[in-house]
Amino acid sequence: MFQYQINPDSETPIYRQLVEQINAQIRSGALKHGTQLPTVREMAERLHLSCGTVKHVYDCLQEMGDIEMTRRRGTFVKYVRKETDSRKQQAMHAIDHMIRKLMDLNFSPSEIQIFLNLKMREWGLRWSGIRIAVVTEYTELASLFEKQLQQIGNVHVTVCPVSQLREYPYIIDEQSDVILTSLQDSQTLSYLLPDSAKVIRVAMQPDAQSLLSLASCPEGNIGVWCEHEAFSDLIRSYLPESRKGDVIPLTGNAPDLSGVHSLIVPEGFAENALRGHPAQFETSLPVHTFSYRLDEGSMLYLEERITKIRDERQQWPGALRL
Repeated sequence: MFQYQINPDSETPIYRQLVEQINAQIRSGALKHGTQLPTVREMAERLHLSCGTVKHVYDCLQEMGDIEMTRRRGTFVKYVRKETDSRKQQAMHAIDHMIRKLMDLNFSPSEIQIFLNLKMREWGLRWSGIRIAVVTEYTELASLFEKQLQQIGNVHVTVCPVSQLREYPYIIDEQSDVILTSLQDSQTLSYLLPDSAKVIRVAMQPDAQSLLSLASCPEGNIGVWCEHEAFSDLIRSYLPESRKGDVIPLTGNAPDLSGVHSLIVPEGFAENALRGHPAQFETSLPVHTFSYRLDEGSMLYLEERITKIRDERQQWPGALRL
């Protein structure tokens, strides 16, 4: 019953090794309430330790509430093991164990408090971190959506096309806290997703500069460099009826610009595209970037929704998936 393994080469102090082994036996019920432990001298002789080391061990165990030492009667197990300790008791025991470990590393109480605060702040961010999925066919604007949504703070953004969702609807439902989509696509999502409670319908719009750029395009064909023709349809919807027929979708890494009088490139997509194919633009061809983002009202509603989710997580952190 009182056989313990002491490793003098371990980084854990010898007294701490013995404290943990005796504590484990007491807490597991192997050493029951009322069991008498060997005297300090007897334990020291059995383990070939100094009496001072064993006395320190017993002092620690008594402070932890595991044993009780009396001068005349001896040392007895005081802890009464219940079938299920309360969550508070388990928490207090875990914290005690952690603090003692840090003290063994010679950290002061003030330093330990700083470490605890830092870790709680770190875990607080994990509890509040929100996964946002944007379902749209305008995947060219992915970096633009991500940049705007990152302003909320501590969010993880993914952009998923509707076509991909049709093949595997669980791809965002399982991995997202909120799902953003346009009013047009929300109806499709209501059929595809097993639970549409996460879906938030948002309004998107181009900024004023993008609309001015479209209006300034010279007469003739307007090339729209994009990944999918859906984006060229979006550009077409903001042009007057007389110019809708001028829009030509240009897909692929090196689109043919012959017959094009001006070029529209999605913001964000533009930088990578132009950097990768500079030779395509050694011309006086006017190039305009198009920005498209969530409107102010949608952003305010989204922030309120995310704040509510974060508040719930602070109250019920067990729901956090890591």
